Amino acid sequence: MIALALGLGAHAVAAAEEAPAQKGAANQDVTELSVVVVTGVFGATKVERAPISIAAITNEQIQQQPPISSADLLKNVPGVFVNSALGEVRNVVFSRGVSANSLDGAGGYYYVSMQEDGLPVELITSTNFGPDYFSRPDIMLNHLEGLRGGTAVVTGPNAPGGIFNYISKTGKSDPGMQVQAKYGLEGDGKNPYYRIDGYAGGRIGDSDLYYAVGGFYRRSDGARNPGYPMNDGGQIRGNLLWKYDGGQLLLTAKYLDDHNGWFEFTPSFGGDDPHIAPGFSKTSSVLAPKDAAHCYSAITGGRRCWDPSNLVHSRELSFGANWNQDLGAGFALENRLRVSQKSADWNTGAVIFPLAITDFVVTALDGTVGLPGTFTYTNSRTGAVLATVRSVTGLDRQVVSSNLPGSDVLKNGGLTEAAFDQTFHARNFVDQITLTKEVGGHHLAVGGYASIARLSSTAYGAGLGWATLEANPVMMNVTYTTPGGRTYQVTDPHGFTRFGRLTSPMYSGDQDQYSLFVGDTWRVNDRLSLDIGARYETITYKLDFQNFTNPPGSILSTGGADGDPLTLYDNGINVPTAPYSLKRSFDFIGYSGSAAYKFTDQFDAYIRYTSGKKAPDFSIMAGLNTPGQIATVFPKPQEIEQVEIGLKYHRSGLDVQVFPFYSHLSNIATAQTFTYLSGPSLGQSYSPPPAYGEIKTYGVEVSANATLTDTLKGNAVLTLQNPKQSGYSVWTQGAKGDGSDDVLTKIPSGDADNNPKIMFRGGLTWRPVTQASVFGTVNYMGERAANNYNAFYLPAYTTVDVGASWRFNDTLKLQANINNLFDEFGVMSWARGGGFLNALDRQGLTKAAYQANPNQLLPVVPIQPRSFFVTLTATF
Repeated sequence: MIALALGLGAHAVAAAEEAPAQKGAANQDVTELSVVVVTGVFGATKVERAPISIAAITNEQIQQQPPISSADLLKNVPGVFVNSALGEVRNVVFSRGVSANSLDGAGGYYYVSMQEDGLPVELITSTNFGPDYFSRPDIMLNHLEGLRGGTAVVTGPNAPGGIFNYISKTGKSDPGMQVQAKYGLEGDGKNPYYRIDGYAGGRIGDSDLYYAVGGFYRRSDGARNPGYPMNDGGQIRGNLLWKYDGGQLLLTAKYLDDHNGWFEFTPSFGGDDPHIAPGFSKTSSVLAPKDAAHCYSAITGGRRCWDPSNLVHSRELSFGANWNQDLGAGFALENRLRVSQKSADWNTGAVIFPLAITDFVVTALDGTVGLPGTFTYTNSRTGAVLATVRSVTGLDRQVVSSNLPGSDVLKNGGLTEAAFDQTFHARNFVDQITLTKEVGGHHLAVGGYASIARLSSTAYGAGLGWATLEANPVMMNVTYTTPGGRTYQVTDPHGFTRFGRLTSPMYSGDQDQYSLFVGDTWRVNDRLSLDIGARYETITYKLDFQNFTNPPGSILSTGGADGDPLTLYDNGINVPTAPYSLKRSFDFIGYSGSAAYKFTDQFDAYIRYTSGKKAPDFSIMAGLNTPGQIATVFPKPQEIEQVEIGLKYHRSGLDVQVFPFYSHLSNIATAQTFTYLSGPSLGQSYSPPPAYGEIKTYGVEVSANATLTDTLKGNAVLTLQNPKQSGYSVWTQGAKGDGSDDVLTKIPSGDADNNPKIMFRGGLTWRPVTQASVFGTVNYMGERAANNYNAFYLPAYTTVDVGASWRFNDTLKLQANINNLFDEFGVMSWARGGGFLNALDRQGLTKAAYQANPNQLLPVVPIQPRSFFVTLTATF
């Protein structure tokens, strides 16, 4: 049957109530249960009968895998690509080749919907803002359901790539108490990890009320320790279920307060055969040190302070209600709603790249371009002179002396360190109502969806700095001496300049989304069933922008915020321009239909066709941030077409599912970002008008679970696919640097970037005795084209995770895990060397330019290095 609701909501509760509620139920195996899914189908349905490509990740699988993030659990779903190399946040998730612009963690959930109990975690996805800042798996997670493509165009809000539904425990489905303490060593055994989870649930007296409450607190230094914790915080959440004759009501609440950072690019050479640069390792950090913290004059006025150890501070307060009511005569009503308020306060690094200290664009950004004289770079801690640079004309810069570290990585190089100080505030309201009716062999559904979301982003301009090109870098101070001998402080004592100068506007805006859906599932006979569902979607964006421009006059002629003309770091604070607004609206219809046939009690098959669209999300609208773009650029919705066949074989001890598929994604705009090198917007970023391409993918997904012997069980997921791109073009910035002479060049057709042709995950669990369990998993990621030019291919890699557990009694269980047992080096993302603009433009590297120098500097984001965990769980 086809789901015309947004996943599960109260259906999850109803389904969970039918599951056996007993102590130790979390250790039951998937092959011993008839798994019931509620995502992508209307009403709870056995996974082997559902005519959709869905996988259920059981509690046992979740417990065996210490996840890096919420996204990490999705590696158990066939067809799904997951990049969790950055840490707990800023992950990338996509499926079936629906993957455009997926190398950048700033918008890694563009095509999919991350949900908790059937409703989106966050309604707005924008640059550096999205669901995984507010999604944390904890001990209250019951199981996970992953739907790829197909009915997602009907059941998901503008999310044709898939729905990933994290389903919580309730006091009725999971009565009892659990406490879990975890200690780990990340970064190949170097950096400590501490975590404690708790859960309690059950019936309240003899009433029909059931409660559940759970949460966690965690503190960790991360895989690449910068000298301060990379994750610090937690959440508490709960629900209250009231069961009554003919219906039920579930009330939910959640409070999250967490600090999270992520890892930036590690200097590396080569693309097809990457190797980390001398002086760095898989556990090196290039993030700004804690003593880079500083206070500054903000663009909004007054003083603000930036401290990299504060990371991204994410907070959420949300409340929800799921109501199910049997109306009689075959009618049933369901209503689900949630309200939330979220914020993310950023104190992080950005654009951390190894660059020559004479890079022209950086001098344009820091405001010193065009100044003749001498620039001196010193160690901010010791005062030692590290380099001296002279300029005769103000546009030429020559290094006359250098003691800079990292000369074997990049001669006369350092690390750019932008202090990213920005706040996001979001408010969400979502409500969906669904009415169903049984009429003969038909299951009819009709409903509506409404969401109102608001997001505001305020940037403050905490500055740009240079750090030494080494692991755990040190900030550098820069002074400028005129030919006449007058000395200016380019940076403050902490190594930063350019306070109060922004590269993009501040904004606030609304995203209003309304949907109507209908569907019919027709059980023709005991073997054949047909269904079709359609969804009408309308989305309206309204944004208000506040842009800024450079102040008039020379940076040397003003005293700036502190009144001292010799301190250049606050002498160029931008001044506001007139505010302006944008409005864009999109409406479209998506539909999906299937024919399913039950050949035997063990074998089911279906064929499904899907057509849908993906409206540009909030990030695209926020990128139209100049009056010229607002007047002339009207993004198109992307179009998606899919055909899939499902073959499902199931018998006692064995479950095999095979999904051949074809996916066609078109109207794909490739985003590129440049910096104005001249004109009134000097130093600000801009994006040229998009050019549109397409991706076609043929593939097959396979999943299997098997009881091999009385003590040995296995599971595996395999994806084989051939993603191809065509029609793409790439912009090259013109010589003027003002956007007027940029050149558009067509890219030859080839492999779609960042799309592996092979993905595999397989594991075994051995229980030699009742109390003991030994398990292991092999993960294989095939090679991927580095960009649409297919300049080179990120190499394939294989990792192995192992673990063992011992249950002392009904109360205590001890578990040990080693992730990435052999400390494999795999690359998940990369950047270009050779200049600041190159670093921001991966798509601009051609195959010829790469082959001319295959061992060039190409910084990378490696996978997480080896880690160790021990977990003690007490169940009461």
